[in-house]
Amino acid sequence: MKQHFTTLPLNKINRRRFLRTLGVVSASLPLGLSTEVLAKTSNSNIRNHEFLISAQGNDNEHYGLGWIDPSIPFSRNLTSGFRGHGVAQHPHQPERIIMMARRPGQCGIEMALPNGHLRERFSNQENREFQGHACFSGDGKILFTSEMDTTNGEGKIGRRDAETFAWLGEFDSYGIEPHELKLMPDGITLVIANGGLLTDTTDGRTTTNLESMNSSLVYINSLTGELIERHKLAESKASIRHLDVATDGSVAISMQVQRQALTHQEPIALTAIHRQGQEIVLLDAPETLLLNLQDYIGSVVVHNKERIAAFTSPRGNLALFWHCDTYQLLGYHAFHDVCGITVSHDQRSFILSNSNGELRYIDALTLQEQKQRRFEFNAMQWDNHLLSVALPTENNS
Repeated sequence: MKQHFTTLPLNKINRRRFLRTLGVVSASLPLGLSTEVLAKTSNSNIRNHEFLISAQGNDNEHYGLGWIDPSIPFSRNLTSGFRGHGVAQHPHQPERIIMMARRPGQCGIEMALPNGHLRERFSNQENREFQGHACFSGDGKILFTSEMDTTNGEGKIGRRDAETFAWLGEFDSYGIEPHELKLMPDGITLVIANGGLLTDTTDGRTTTNLESMNSSLVYINSLTGELIERHKLAESKASIRHLDVATDGSVAISMQVQRQALTHQEPIALTAIHRQGQEIVLLDAPETLLLNLQDYIGSVVVHNKERIAAFTSPRGNLALFWHCDTYQLLGYHAFHDVCGITVSHDQRSFILSNSNGELRYIDALTLQEQKQRRFEFNAMQWDNHLLSVALPTENNS
């Protein structure tokens, strides 16, 4: 595969303020898009209609679940009353989208596409806090949520009826502070990124166990809660945060290093691949590149056809691409405050988002940017994660 390298930007991440909001749907056009284009393209005859979805917003009027139709494109936002984080799609009812609150979270919502109706709002149990992510069981009947027991810091995986959101119980995450979790291809095993960090109960963000932090990658049986495997990194101050699962069961994982707890200043690998029954394989990169990432990877997605694991670093202003099998660094793309990343429905592109409301398309084969497909939505401030979903539509021809 052709390598693609670009110069590294030196600008720092733009830190945003985050408050609270209410709950309505709003819509807007991207910068430079005319209403004539909207009218001309709104009648497109598309059998599978793609939407790009992300938590978004940076003030109490705009926090919500934002989405666009890239074929038009236009943006809409369902305000939520809280800053969102992870998003998930129902496996058998693709119009149903879940957004979880950023940790420490108390809420989750379900939105129905394409109109963006608020279908349901659900809350945490007593002495539990949501940790930002959720996923469905293979049959779509159970919603699993990453949670923390606020009385002792133990990680929990909540189980809710995916139709009514009634609480059904919980499993141990076999670690501290579970964050992202995904269902493995066998439809039974859950893989969990236990971040390993305890936080101050007053703000839910300040780490209190830097000396004893204990991150792990865990596999459990989603039917029984039984522990299948648990793996740890050699670097104890690296917190496993996000992951994605390839169709062959390879798990791409990303880390965030607690540099203040280290006794050295050496760069540390922040990305890895894992296969059940084996050791975690760290992905190598030049030292200057690792230093530029500032110990922080924000999101990860796997392109199954091209066998590429793609990662984003908003602090480093970079998206990076490794081959899942050879572990070779294939290239990177400079993009300010990039964090959201997904694979387009047609599998031709990686799509990147940032807090300025910008979207960029990276050709999945060449890793070259498709500059003619740059979009900027002045009403959107995309948050950490981006999801491509496709809805079947009637063919009117």
